[in-house]
Amino acid sequence: MVTNIMHPHRSAEDIKNYLGICYPNIEIKEIEIAYRIKKLMEVEEQRIAAQEALCYCISNKSQNIKVQRRGCITCCRCNLEDAEQYYSKIENELSSVVVSERTRALESPLGICFITVGTEDQAKYIVDKFMPGSIRSWYIFKAPSPFDINWENLEVSMRHWYFKAIIINVILFVFFFFLTTPAIVVSTINTIMSAQKDIIKNISPIISEFLPTLLLLTMSAVMPVIVAYSEQWMSHWTKSKQNLATMNKTFFFLLFMVLILPSLGLTSAQAFVEWSLQKDNKTMRWECIFMEDKGAFFVNYVITSALIGTALELLRFPELAMYVWRLLWMRSRAEKVTIRKQILSTFPFGIHYSWTLLVYTIATVYSVICPLVTPFGLLYLCLKHLVDKHNIYYVYKPITMSEEGQQIHSSAVRFARVGVILLQVAMAAFATIRGGLSLMAIITILGFFATLGLFFILSPFPSCRSKPNNFTGVAVEDEKYIAPVLITSRDVKASISFIGNQNGYGSSTVAGEITISRPGSSMA
Repeated sequence: MVTNIMHPHRSAEDIKNYLGICYPNIEIKEIEIAYRIKKLMEVEEQRIAAQEALCYCISNKSQNIKVQRRGCITCCRCNLEDAEQYYSKIENELSSVVVSERTRALESPLGICFITVGTEDQAKYIVDKFMPGSIRSWYIFKAPSPFDINWENLEVSMRHWYFKAIIINVILFVFFFFLTTPAIVVSTINTIMSAQKDIIKNISPIISEFLPTLLLLTMSAVMPVIVAYSEQWMSHWTKSKQNLATMNKTFFFLLFMVLILPSLGLTSAQAFVEWSLQKDNKTMRWECIFMEDKGAFFVNYVITSALIGTALELLRFPELAMYVWRLLWMRSRAEKVTIRKQILSTFPFGIHYSWTLLVYTIATVYSVICPLVTPFGLLYLCLKHLVDKHNIYYVYKPITMSEEGQQIHSSAVRFARVGVILLQVAMAAFATIRGGLSLMAIITILGFFATLGLFFILSPFPSCRSKPNNFTGVAVEDEKYIAPVLITSRDVKASISFIGNQNGYGSSTVAGEITISRPGSSMA
């Protein structure tokens, strides 16, 4: 993968000639240029949806399907039109737009290209030996898998990406750490309902005990989704980096908001800063840390996550709600096929890794202070494993991540050390605060430093990285580095051309030789 290509050199022939001069003994098999295709992808997605609806209408012609232009055919049954004619007109219009957008995209190449060489060793040789010159200040590195690339985000330059990253991260930091946290929401609702606490207890003691935990679990589930959407707005080039960034931010946010601040008896990072900088820091505040009710609170949290959280993941209420919402706004019954395809998504490794690591860290930190949390932590891990295994195999779409995608798994393994380190910190703080600088406190402090040395110097955890090949001459896997939308839109141009010659459905201004292609039909 080559980036930072200047405008005069953005052609496959120019790049091939330059590499042929620099590396005469290396076979250049293919060079693919990246283009600005974000607008093309949006229009092509709409065209495919209209085409699928049209095919459904043709295959179910006897049912006389109607369409509501303004949407929500379930609510409004007035001013209906023939669905087949409507979708034919929409597909015709969108096909013309797709052709024009594809032509415009091919005329504006990006400063990015993908070079395919003969063997893996040749690719490694170019990456290691290339030196940017004064004219061609390229950056060459190994390309990720084409299925892992977010093709629509390649047009976002690094300068624009860093600008968006700074703005989005600052907003997230201010919003999450100073304006609202799960603990703030729980404390606010408890304050509002304090006058009705006796009423709730009379209704059900179980509800009164588990309501704060359920609220905290709900907020802990909503806020990582906001982090995931913010990572989508940042326009990462690959799905692997997007998942990795989501896991890092979500895990540390949940760790700080769900475990650290409630353990200190605080409700937000703002309260933490004020508490740290105040002059009159009474000893009584320190002795209130690690109270017995904190252990009971986290036991309730882990039990709720194990029994209710995993059950909700299995039922997938968010996807169901989104599916129902889209069904309510569909214009005809023919769009149901497209809605079912759009509702399918890939497994969000970043969010689920952070949730699992959070409960594992809670169970590890409080395993000595409150041993009852340990078996329920094990129960959560077992149920979470079974639920995620079922969802990955049978529910979500398959995801293909390149070698960058292995970083999320290795990072998850490294984050498992956080629980053991925080356990050592909690034990040292507990022994020091409750018993002073006693023998137990000294032993726990030494154990903490021994744990740090074991984890960061000896590093007993595997790296989860692929081993380099020890043999040479292996052919590179044949992967086409072409945006899928450029392939599908290429067929659209041919289909419009032919129908224009026949003076039928399609454009009449261009000429071609291929009929329109729809799912289930044959090409002529």
